[in-house]
Amino acid sequence: MLYNIHARLSVAVIPPKSWWQSNNMKPKQYETKKDYILESLKDRILSGTFGPGVHLKTRQIAEEYGTSEIPVREALSQLASMGLVRIIPHVGAITSSLSSHDLKEIFQIRETLESLAVRLAVPQLTDDDITQIADIAKTLEDAVAEGDAPDRLNYLNRQFHMQIYQHCDNQRLIHIIDDLWNHATRYPGPLTGNNPETRQSLQDHQDIVAALKERDAETAELVTLTHKRRAMRRIIQKTEQEELRTRIETEGSVLE
Repeated sequence: MLYNIHARLSVAVIPPKSWWQSNNMKPKQYETKKDYILESLKDRILSGTFGPGVHLKTRQIAEEYGTSEIPVREALSQLASMGLVRIIPHVGAITSSLSSHDLKEIFQIRETLESLAVRLAVPQLTDDDITQIADIAKTLEDAVAEGDAPDRLNYLNRQFHMQIYQHCDNQRLIHIIDDLWNHATRYPGPLTGNNPETRQSLQDHQDIVAALKERDAETAELVTLTHKRRAMRRIIQKTEQEELRTRIETEGSVLE
């Protein structure tokens, strides 16, 4: 039989209102219903709650949020402009996916911008700032040793790096890095448990902290660049393996 691409689409299951109320995500925090729905859906896409290929049905979303379909359509349109969903004629909004090539492009930009942010941050750091950064690195090491879930490890990893970047005195740069990182979080992070790759990342963090303590901007920048390139290789490899698996499944479906 012919393979139907729409047959593989998932339908989003929107959590009940009690979910967003318990998570302090109430409409009154936003100026309009559209803004609230936009941020709520964006958070779920970036967190992976809505994975690639999920069909976000306008009517269902409107019912769950207790609103008309108009602000939902506006929110979905804005998500499309961000590249987080695709609007397919006669189908609707589908959460977008990133190919291994897309991720490679993102990481090529990230490794350059993040190493730059570190270099700019070094002259601005106080001893207290460096202590806070080192504390996060130690918390991550403890989490790895205790066998914490990858989600927590990657959360702490991001916190470690962003704690440095926030001192670069360039808000536009921080915003761009944060936005690019958000897109990449929809896919498995670089830290997956207590393994050689994770331990290498922890050592990189210690090398970065050591360079910060010495106020050695050049070394901190170089270590960060190398660290990011290692992470890129691991994530791209995982993504390519997943693409191969999906392609094999798809070809099998076509032949059925």
